[in-house]
Amino acid sequence: MNENNINIEVVVARYNEDLSWTLEEPFNKFKYTVYNKGPNDNFEKTNVIKTIPLVNVGKNDHTYLHHIIENYNNLSDITIFFPGSINIDYKKEKAKRILYKIIESNYQNAYFFGDKHKSVKVNFKNFKLDNWQTTDKKNLNLNGETQLKLCRLRPYKVWYTYFFGNIVAKWSTLWGVFSIDKRDIIQHPIQRYQLLILTVNDHSNPEAGHYIERSWGAIFYPLIHTLKQQE
Repeated sequence: MNENNINIEVVVARYNEDLSWTLEEPFNKFKYTVYNKGPNDNFEKTNVIKTIPLVNVGKNDHTYLHHIIENYNNLSDITIFFPGSINIDYKKEKAKRILYKIIESNYQNAYFFGDKHKSVKVNFKNFKLDNWQTTDKKNLNLNGETQLKLCRLRPYKVWYTYFFGNIVAKWSTLWGVFSIDKRDIIQHPIQRYQLLILTVNDHSNPEAGHYIERSWGAIFYPLIHTLKQQE
């Protein structure tokens, strides 16, 4: 466990997942703050230190931005962001890689695993999404909606330009699975996150969330203190 005075917090965005994965290696070496957007609290709590109810809007992206805004002045040195649906294999493998790297660093470093592009803005410039359905079976049982609330600024290039201008961010990550050094968050004013959350705070299935998902490397640009690795 961490004995080096580096404060680490794992934030989980939960809807209807059982979170049994928090008992598995290496997840069981960490403690969890769970933001619960579901209609129940039937989940594994052995390693959960705090449960916070939230209105079910904006998917994981809203949850992460909410956490940053509400804790902006007392963020942990390293924050790890996970969706409750880590049990999906490809998400779990990515999450494990992040946690093992943090452990190997003696709990000193945050890691951002993703894809490196010449430009995130250019790579996703034409991306837009009209419909989307959750990939987690437990969540799908409670909420099978597919219609997205379309973003006012679309496609992605238009949205990106509005929030980030001509910044040439090069790193992206998918599935809401990443860790971040506090210094890379607070290098930007809280208003940055307050503006972004307005795009995902009034619907349970907003298209803008998919834009934010692809933009964490731009949101925290430049990633100076968080170590970046190609997936």
